[in-house]
Amino acid sequence: MELEHLFRQSEFFLTLQLVLTGSLFIPGMIGRTDLYRSFVRKVASNVVSFGPMGLLVYVLYNVSRLG
Repeated sequence: MELEHLFRQSEFFLTLQLVLTGSLFIPGMIGRTDLYRSFVRKVASNVVSFGPMGLLVYVLYNVSRLG
């Protein structure tokens, strides 16, 4: 997936992303930082676990398109 594709999203997906992002900020604004911290802990764990594999698949896909 190219980077330009990320910026050409429909309004539905943009609205969905804004709602999800807002749902993360609202608990922090009302002082419930425990919810925010648990979410960040889970996301960080998944990024560390699946990030390198995703990057490897992306690089291999781009190399296979060259030939």
